[in-house]
Amino acid sequence: MYLYSYENLLKASKTERGREYCNKLEKYYRENYENNPIKALSFSKFKLFHVSGDRTEYQNEYFDRRKRLNVLQVLSIYNDKYIEPLEDTISAICDEITWALPAHCYNYDTNTYKYYEIDLNASETAMHLAEIDYVLKDKLSPDIRKRIKYSLHERIVKQYETRTFGFDTMKNNWASVCSCGVGITYLYAFPERFNIVKDRIFSGMERYIKNLDKDGYCSEGYAYWIYGFGFFSLFYDVYTQLTGERPKILDSEVVKNTVRYAETTILGDGVYIPIADGALSSSSPEDDAMPVVNNLFGANIKINGGKWGIPGYKALSFRRLYFINQKVDLLGKLEDSLFFEKSQVLVEKRKNYIFISKGGNNAEMHNHNDIGAFSIFKNGVQYVVDPGAGEYTNGYFNSVKERYSEETFVCNSLGHSVPIVDGLTQTYGKEYFATVLNRCKDYIVYDLSSAYPKKIEELTVKYKLNENGVTVSYQAKGLEKGITFRFISFIEPKISGNKALIGEMNISASEVENISVKRYEFSNHQAVKTTAYAIDYIFDNRTDINVQFDFKF
Repeated sequence: MYLYSYENLLKASKTERGREYCNKLEKYYRENYENNPIKALSFSKFKLFHVSGDRTEYQNEYFDRRKRLNVLQVLSIYNDKYIEPLEDTISAICDEITWALPAHCYNYDTNTYKYYEIDLNASETAMHLAEIDYVLKDKLSPDIRKRIKYSLHERIVKQYETRTFGFDTMKNNWASVCSCGVGITYLYAFPERFNIVKDRIFSGMERYIKNLDKDGYCSEGYAYWIYGFGFFSLFYDVYTQLTGERPKILDSEVVKNTVRYAETTILGDGVYIPIADGALSSSSPEDDAMPVVNNLFGANIKINGGKWGIPGYKALSFRRLYFINQKVDLLGKLEDSLFFEKSQVLVEKRKNYIFISKGGNNAEMHNHNDIGAFSIFKNGVQYVVDPGAGEYTNGYFNSVKERYSEETFVCNSLGHSVPIVDGLTQTYGKEYFATVLNRCKDYIVYDLSSAYPKKIEELTVKYKLNENGVTVSYQAKGLEKGITFRFISFIEPKISGNKALIGEMNISASEVENISVKRYEFSNHQAVKTTAYAIDYIFDNRTDINVQFDFKF
């Protein structure tokens, strides 16, 4: 029997944890939706992205509809009285002029919208509607089932079989997510046509996997890992169940290593490595895919301590309900050491703290200019920080100048714990890179001399891990104006002599000329104003320097 069949889901909803979860959803529905009719999505907000670069206003309304859908699809398993409001929500989504986001469906050449574009969100919407219809079947009225089928055919099947899309050549999470959404739509709603598109769907999945490092590292961070690999897993979860076939790619070395990536990059209960456009913390709705990863690959990874919250706008909520009673004991790997060779990222989970350092280059996917950056965590608190993703705007993606300006901060090297050399920050481009000079059990050495827009005779950093902290040693030669060693924290530091106190962590320097603290405000990925502090050890008019900083708890 299909895992997420109505019968299996109904059985899960009647367990103690299932009832507790559904009661939580009922309360959420009463407070947020029961007396709030579905409003039309306004074109004035839709066009804001192309007028001012704002994505938030329209997307908040768009995603809230999907969240309403996710809540109601589970409640419709629990109690038939929710079928009617579920049908109203489905009807409203079928009425939308486009399922794509405005950032993804505008043709800049012709200044027109491509309303039947297949993007991440259109493919996800299609997949969810197809799954709801497949699971609930005759619980839904015949007219709603016809509307779903018609919308899926017009917006997905007809478009996919007569056009090509950007994700057909992409190698990042778009290849996985869009191929998954389209593929599952076919498997559920148009199985008789699946063989027509099978090779194209599989090609998208293979491009995604082959683009990952052979050691499984995702340069975009955990949130993008679970997004891309989560949907990769979701597709093959449905495919293997409905066809009885397990493709060889699922047991390949790169896939096994990609699963290990999660075990290593989960730093604690809901805390993740925030490199590039990753996020330090997550209540990511794609976390609903993690039980599928566990089930498909025999992994044992727990997300957010197993705490099931309200499903997010992309959550595949039937899975959350089905796996509600799953018990998983392991939250990532509590102590681990892993070096991702191609991306030059070191993750050291020690008993008393966690350390992450990064080399790589400045043209990676969802890139930040962060060569040589590092982070230090203890008990889920990030003391030396990587700020993660900023608010996504038009310019954040479509303008290199704006993305790496000082105003954007999180993408500029000023927002990372890396040196400022002769007054210069790092530059965007693949030609700006790090080289790993040496790596042993307790230390790693990076050459950072090629990360800046001028020739530097020598600039190296050595990170040596000790029992209760990290020693960071810089050596530079051939400077003209001097160098500033910058360390970023979200905790306001206290300066005393050559020491800086960040919470319970001390920073002491072997040599000090001048210390200053700068306060930065930026808009984070959730469009929330956030404050960061830069601790600058300034050495002006120096041509050579060899200095050591001790970070101790």
